[in-house]
Amino acid sequence: MYFFCTQMIDAKASGIEHAMMKRLKVFQANQQHAMILTRDYNREYHRNLKINHLNAEQALNLFDYFQEAVQDTVPSIVDPDTLVVARDALEIKKTNYWLYCLGDRIRMKVTFFESNQSRIDTVSYFDQFGNEVQRDRYDVRGFLSLRESLDFDGNVANETMFTPTGKIVYQSYYRRTPAGQVINSLLRLVNYRGNDYYFDNLDELLRFFFDEINQNAGSQNVFISDRSYIVEPGLVNMVTPRKMVCYAHNVMTTVPDEPLTSPLFDEVKFELSSPKVDGMILQTDEQLADLKQVSHTKKSLVVIPSAVLDNTELAVANVPMKQRPAHRLITVARIHEQKHLEHTILAFELIKAQVPDATLTIHGYVNDDKLYQKLIKLIASKGLTAAVTFCQYTVDLSSAYQNATLYLSTSRYEGYGMAMVEALSYGVPIISYNIKYGPADIILDGHNGFLVKSGDYRELALKALDLLQNPPKLQTFSNRAKQSSQRYNFRNSWKAWQQGLTTIERETSHG
Repeated sequence: MYFFCTQMIDAKASGIEHAMMKRLKVFQANQQHAMILTRDYNREYHRNLKINHLNAEQALNLFDYFQEAVQDTVPSIVDPDTLVVARDALEIKKTNYWLYCLGDRIRMKVTFFESNQSRIDTVSYFDQFGNEVQRDRYDVRGFLSLRESLDFDGNVANETMFTPTGKIVYQSYYRRTPAGQVINSLLRLVNYRGNDYYFDNLDELLRFFFDEINQNAGSQNVFISDRSYIVEPGLVNMVTPRKMVCYAHNVMTTVPDEPLTSPLFDEVKFELSSPKVDGMILQTDEQLADLKQVSHTKKSLVVIPSAVLDNTELAVANVPMKQRPAHRLITVARIHEQKHLEHTILAFELIKAQVPDATLTIHGYVNDDKLYQKLIKLIASKGLTAAVTFCQYTVDLSSAYQNATLYLSTSRYEGYGMAMVEALSYGVPIISYNIKYGPADIILDGHNGFLVKSGDYRELALKALDLLQNPPKLQTFSNRAKQSSQRYNFRNSWKAWQQGLTTIERETSHG
């Protein structure tokens, strides 16, 4: 069986998790048993799975597993009206919370996930001085999941976790070090399969979880580390037989655009040297060549691009450019320095000077609020406020792609560029900086888009104008974009996975 390991599936899933979800579809379409494993505790985990079109058979969380709460629903939902409250307490019900008071003192506060007050979010208890002393946190599915006891300073002193039926299964304790740092000093599984288990930190518990999952599936399974800095400590210390493969979703050196002269990240050095890591997956031949040149490693290295399109995306009709809103430019990028959106905006300023009705829409969540405010000011200073729109994160970008004229990318670096591939499938030509790594694999320069020297936003604007001011050429590029997307099908992706994993198996067996 194959396990894809990461930190969490959030409602606003990142590119890494999107790539994992696409990969899961590829494996399942080829009758391979595969599952996503996540580490972090999140009471809204199953809501997030639903948002991302996943279910409990496809993704498993560490804490769900030990809380015996792996299914999408639970046997019974706690009714807020059945909570035990102080005798003679005054009840005050507001839209988003309920208060219970004794005299002029609040003793209990109930908050809700939704305004209809059907699902409890948190129940807080207060002492005579108004200090919160206990906090009960409910899972979005409707059961008491976590109880936190608070210390004198309002910090969590200990935690207790429950199953949906109310059984205690996990406890953890926090203490302050001599240096003043609050740390999780003990994690304890309570009566797990008839025994208690003690762990000094989350990494040790994660290792135990991976070993349990591996044994449950018969051992000798393949674990793919997708967020190495999170899951690697658990994977490398497993004691049951397994294969471990690290997937490089991004650049591997401290200076992304200087891979041959800048140091490798420490985690990459570890992965290349550790005998517990069986192989590494890179996304482009260029990245593979660069890594081999700087590391001289004998580790098994293979290339498997993360980008893949399902049959629905491949079959979507290519809307003719004359039927789309005129001159609508888009980019899909979180608000982060990596994406270099200042250059996207500066390029758009030059484009709009020649094409007055042009608009730019930036799709992606805000990673850096200070940068977001800086971009807003830049847009205003250029007189572009009415023409540039920031759109919040959305899972389904099909409408955005179908109504787009061009896709612009000014990233400083990428792992590959899943959004670019998605844009191609909707017939959207791409103009991108030629960076490490991905654009040169996706864009056939002068055929389905253009590659521009990194940092040259003026040239990027000129290439955009070349298409915007020449409708027949724009339509030709659009047709080619759609055609070129067909190579990212499930069949080719699975072939790459088969070849890559076979190579790692062969080379590690002979090593």
